[in-house]
Amino acid sequence: MSFQAAQIRWLFFDLGNTLVDESAAQESRMRQLADCLAKYGRHCSLEDIRSAREAASAEYAPRSITAAIAKLTDDPGLGQLVLAEARYPRELEALYDGAEQTLRTLLRHYRIGVIANQSPGTEERLIKWGLMPFVSVCLASAELGIEKPDPAIFRIALARAECAAEEAVMIGDRLDNDIRPARLQGWKTVRILQGFARFQSPRDEFDNADATLTTLSELLPLFGR
Repeated sequence: MSFQAAQIRWLFFDLGNTLVDESAAQESRMRQLADCLAKYGRHCSLEDIRSAREAASAEYAPRSITAAIAKLTDDPGLGQLVLAEARYPRELEALYDGAEQTLRTLLRHYRIGVIANQSPGTEERLIKWGLMPFVSVCLASAELGIEKPDPAIFRIALARAECAAEEAVMIGDRLDNDIRPARLQGWKTVRILQGFARFQSPRDEFDNADATLTTLSELLPLFGR
């Protein structure tokens, strides 16, 4: 599908596994989890943890890492303990190749926003990554006190952008947090098959994105003019 003929004005991006590659950070945490579980007598390989996380993502678990550990131990206390000990190393996050140039190119014809479930400091991280000059609206769950898939966050995005739903596109990796809630409100949607959410399969028509891509760079021909 091409969006070139549509009356699109705004492109809203998720961050994790959309613009920001979390794979190194996730891999590090999964290794830590394997070590923590072994320390407390529950031996699981890294592949065991990865497979459990893939299954949890396929089942639409809101927090796939928490659900994955629950699959590997029937002791809730142990699960909470190892999750607390295995730190998510945010410093290992990095932009996907071409993210900055993709936004720079898209900005010639569209306004750009971010709608993300993130911990405090999202704008600071966007500044660090060099993306903030391209972003006109940044909505992060920590600052708003609501998170996707709450429809309110999408309504706030439209209000701040002074944009109608039919003029907006949500671009993200998760069917449950990005594609479905946006489609239910009349947005166009693009799914990028990155991160563990690539294991999600559509449950009905509202989980079907208008376009599905494998890499961020494929956005340019889709939205080119």
